[in-house]
Amino acid sequence: MLSRLFLLLSSLLVVVINIIYPTVWYTSLKFFQFVWWLRGKELPRTYTDKFATAWGLLQIGAAFPVNRTKIRMEVSEKAKAYEGPMLVMMNHQSTFDIAAAYYTLWKLGRNLRWVLKKELLKVPAIGTACYETKCAFVDRTDRKKAEEELLRFSKQIEEDGVSAVIFVEGTRATPKKMEKSDYRYQLNPKPMGISILHEQLPHWPILSVTLDWVGKTGTTIFNTSIWGATLRIDCQLFMPDEIPADHDGFVKWLFEVDWPRREALIESWRLEAGLLPAATSQDNKAPTEASEMHRA
Repeated sequence: MLSRLFLLLSSLLVVVINIIYPTVWYTSLKFFQFVWWLRGKELPRTYTDKFATAWGLLQIGAAFPVNRTKIRMEVSEKAKAYEGPMLVMMNHQSTFDIAAAYYTLWKLGRNLRWVLKKELLKVPAIGTACYETKCAFVDRTDRKKAEEELLRFSKQIEEDGVSAVIFVEGTRATPKKMEKSDYRYQLNPKPMGISILHEQLPHWPILSVTLDWVGKTGTTIFNTSIWGATLRIDCQLFMPDEIPADHDGFVKWLFEVDWPRREALIESWRLEAGLLPAATSQDNKAPTEASEMHRA
């Protein structure tokens, strides 16, 4: 009962933030765009990038303290030392993962741009902000258009020098969807988006971010209880010479190296939290080969 009460309270706070904050951003955006237009210049897209990062941090500031939710984040030494833009791939468990992505990149001193499904272009504020920063809106029903959009996006982020984030599973890992997965804790990755970006930006490293909401229930903002939960975040940076450059080699690396590594990490977190019996690791799904359909 108490967790549901705090879920409602935090949801209301998030809703208020998502009404007031976008209004402030959009009003100021149009004002400064006009000012820069008078100067004969274009307002840098980093203006909205920074507003978006602050928006993500506000979500965490509103929801986490109320729900006694903690964050435990681990970053590899390579990730700490690297200073340039990155391709960031994450797994996806909850609507709150969007705020978690902003938090993660903020801790690493970076703004971000998204690879999104095109339907989100119609969402108020989010669609407008991502359009202003020229994020990628991918048509999942038309592979050719999706590839063209990702090619455009790769050139844009290289020009702007800003990191890109993609949820490689393509959707939230709900219990129903997990029934069809070859893995125990994550959905099968959909490699097309990250593979195209990697091929177009072979000199950029890939930051593999693993998220796990230890102790939460639900997957959307209105049915997720994060009361007393711990958000575990792990950031591992892979330099270009550690990742196969060709498509087939990259997909094989994704399915057979990085995804099993993430599986073992998530399992270790849940074992540490006492959420799994010690024998679970022996029964864990760890496919060495996935179907060609999943790898396309």
